[in-house]
Amino acid sequence: MAQKDSPIGVFDSGIGGLSVVKSIMEKLPHENIVYFGDIARIPYGTKSVSTIRKFTEQTVRFLLQQEVKAIIIACNTISAVAKETVIQLAGKIPVIDVISAGTQASTAISTQIGVIATPATINSRAYPRAIHAVNPDAEVYTQACALFVPMVEEGFINHPALDLVAREYLQPLLKNKIDSLILGCTHYPLIKDTIAKIIGDKISIIDPAITACNKLEQILIKNQAINPNQESGTYKFYVTDVPVKFQKIGEIFLNHPIEHLEVVSVE
Repeated sequence: MAQKDSPIGVFDSGIGGLSVVKSIMEKLPHENIVYFGDIARIPYGTKSVSTIRKFTEQTVRFLLQQEVKAIIIACNTISAVAKETVIQLAGKIPVIDVISAGTQASTAISTQIGVIATPATINSRAYPRAIHAVNPDAEVYTQACALFVPMVEEGFINHPALDLVAREYLQPLLKNKIDSLILGCTHYPLIKDTIAKIIGDKISIIDPAITACNKLEQILIKNQAINPNQESGTYKFYVTDVPVKFQKIGEIFLNHPIEHLEVVSVE
């Protein structure tokens, strides 16, 4: 049974969910975190819905074994097509997803909204549905960016090739005169500087990871589940493959050592 010092469970198909971990570390530094990255089976964004749901079920069962007190779906693809799977398995444990978080942040400031995400997230139309449920008059323009995730996973965060690919993806959205852009994949904050350089400073960039962390804090306070310990939280990372690459890129992004890193199988 989860206690106040039980960890927050965060999971993603790969390394992108570390954007959520970073937000939690900064905003809730006393909370313990268990992170799961399914490196062996990335990318999720080009797989079938049934496959994504199967992988999601396996991951959530692993997190529940760690006795987490809350779960953050740090993957827009999973949020789009397998959120109900997570909620059903989690039972009374709170579940936060990044699509709801991104929608909340974007509709508060904008009516001309661009969304970049994986093909699976875009094809699900989860963002337009969620945004129009809040504001039916909002204009939503979407763009699938299939190459961003593999480029981030390969460490091409400051590579000239990324700049060329990003310009190709973002031009159609710029032509539609968007005034905000949702980073609809948790890998994308890792290339936020490149995106910002291309779209300019007049377009607001929405990072759902930050909003998801704010939502987590609200839930923990409401449930009286804030960790009372005053020392820094412990961080445990689990991956299904290539831990060396994960550790190298992850430590650069988090600006924090990844000390507990373990390769596990959830199949």
